[in-house]
Amino acid sequence: MVDAGAVGLLSPFVGGTYYGSLVAGVAAAAEFYGRRLIAIQTLDAAADVTLTGGDPEFDDPVAWDHISGFVALADAVHPAYLARLEQAGKPVVLVGHTIAGRDLPAVLSDNGAGIRAVVTHLIREHGCRRFAFTGHLGASDIRERHDAYLDVLASHGLEPGVFLPAHNNVESGVTWDAADLLRHGPPDALIAATDRNAIAALQVLAAGGLNCPDDILVTGFDDIDEARLLRAELASVSQPLDAMGRRAVDLLMRMLDGQDVPSAPHLLPTGFVPRSSCGCVDFAERLPEPGADDDGVRLLATRLAGVVPDGTGVRAAGLTADALTAASAGDTSAIGAAVAELQTLLAGSTDPDALRVACRAIQEYAAEMPVTDATAATRVGGGVQAIVLSLGRDRAHAHLGDKLHLRSLISVNYTLNRALLHRRDVEPQDPSWLGLTPATAGSIALRRTDGRLTRTRGWRRRPGPVIPPGPTTATAFPPAELLDAAEPGETVFVVKAKVGDSDRGWLALVDAVENRVEDGREMVNQCAALLTIALDLRDQQQRLEREAQSDRLTGLPNRSSFVASLEAALARRRTEARPAVVLFLDLDGFKQVNDSMGHHTGDRLLVCVADRLRHCLRREDVVGRFGGDEFLVLLDDLSAGAELDDVVERITTSIGSPFKLGDHTVHVGVSIGTAECGPTTTVDQLLQEADRSMYRAKGAGRIAA
Repeated sequence: MVDAGAVGLLSPFVGGTYYGSLVAGVAAAAEFYGRRLIAIQTLDAAADVTLTGGDPEFDDPVAWDHISGFVALADAVHPAYLARLEQAGKPVVLVGHTIAGRDLPAVLSDNGAGIRAVVTHLIREHGCRRFAFTGHLGASDIRERHDAYLDVLASHGLEPGVFLPAHNNVESGVTWDAADLLRHGPPDALIAATDRNAIAALQVLAAGGLNCPDDILVTGFDDIDEARLLRAELASVSQPLDAMGRRAVDLLMRMLDGQDVPSAPHLLPTGFVPRSSCGCVDFAERLPEPGADDDGVRLLATRLAGVVPDGTGVRAAGLTADALTAASAGDTSAIGAAVAELQTLLAGSTDPDALRVACRAIQEYAAEMPVTDATAATRVGGGVQAIVLSLGRDRAHAHLGDKLHLRSLISVNYTLNRALLHRRDVEPQDPSWLGLTPATAGSIALRRTDGRLTRTRGWRRRPGPVIPPGPTTATAFPPAELLDAAEPGETVFVVKAKVGDSDRGWLALVDAVENRVEDGREMVNQCAALLTIALDLRDQQQRLEREAQSDRLTGLPNRSSFVASLEAALARRRTEARPAVVLFLDLDGFKQVNDSMGHHTGDRLLVCVADRLRHCLRREDVVGRFGGDEFLVLLDDLSAGAELDDVVERITTSIGSPFKLGDHTVHVGVSIGTAECGPTTTVDQLLQEADRSMYRAKGAGRIAA
């Protein structure tokens, strides 16, 4: 069983290109330290992907029984939640934000350095003097970027231009138009706080007749995949997301070991990525200027190290240099080892331009190699070509893998939608439907009407201990058996099964981190949303079925529902020779009550009559409303005789007792007819016979058999 030694991660989403990259770093570091990771999504399933910098209302102590310490991403929880964690003795490391007045270690990308590099580049390389800025200052990291923007302008003796507020960090946050940008004169450059804001800004500028980069330069921040696909390609600042997650776990492990970890921010370097939107039309051919001491293999190692946060390119540079030296003499046997090391280096990089930088660095090194003759130079060129082509093929295979992966996810989503929303043989509360996804284990905790949680029986793909059902709490969920099902390379994800106002509990599953889809569109989030919707639909279907089979006024089975029960009783009579009796009841004096006191009082009387009938009968008996003031009763396993007479007498006495309806006391009677089920009797025959028997009783003023 799992002890309370897992690492907890609090994140608005637990997958996607941005959050998934952070989660992947946390997961890799947790595995390195031999700890399981429980990644908890603090936004509801299917939450809007718009990020405004506000604190979610997440307040659940989910999985606290299993977790020793937490990593908390920006905008995941309210500061009061973090204070509760500290009071519970669980250390916290922040990622991507700080909290005023809280002495908590924080791992941050160097937002200030990134913005300073952007603005300095625009001033020095492109002569920009007039700037504008757009962003959502409600988020702490955006405020840091804006402050750095102001500082670097001041250091160059420049006044900031127009500030255009964004309402959030994505495209929908940009609601200003080109006239707002130009109201104090056209700026040379627009600094957007995020790439998503920049994408929207480019659309606004185009709508206003402004072309980038001819009329205005634009930069973003975050270096998302789409940045490279725009025309013009968006200049941006890359963040070491994976490294930030890893560093946070390093600090958390030190805290858990009792070491003193400074609460000051722990900054990781960002990197400016020039592209055509900032005027750098030749950006693909350029490399950073070398340092004064960099030359030869050392320069190559520096170039290669730059594509991996906190990485080193010494081994890859050495093998590459040795391979090219051997190639100049006609020996290509070492190229394979160099390619393998370079592939390993690039696999650890999240920089979209890593392959370009590596290839250009190798070409740069080869161009400076001392060679004895033209033949050797040709051989070196062939070696470079072999390395570059191998790396290019490897990247092409990776892109194909991404394409096939996304195609698979589309297929899984389609199958999952059909299973949960359309197939009646799939029970949403049974997590075995997770077998349609890449997940390897799952557990569901459903919220009861009293707010308590109950686990259904869990599911696992691989053999192992049963994940048992039973009552649970937020602190104990997910169960230890589910945590034990997680193998190396897998993470335990927990998402609230809540869509809108419908809160159905929690979904936990074991899977690999997903960082190749948009934030909030990862599989675990889709599963939690579909679970919620499917449970709501089942409840709605059951409610509609009950309403279709029930009398709306009294809640008793209606005529069609009663007939269905009677048909089932007749079938049992034919196969098992079980007796049954039908009673047909008609109220005496009801019309006078209805006419003299009104339909509202009459309706209340019918409800009270239905309630008394329920109390007169056994649990297995069926009572229904036939229509008006007529009721039907099915007495299974009963035949004519003393027992039937007792039932009829009990009903007659109960209905004949006074009814207190508000300020009125009402008296009614009841006439009851009976009919026994014979071996060949039909439903119509039974009802007709019971009806005739009732009228005989009403006419004679007595009960007729």
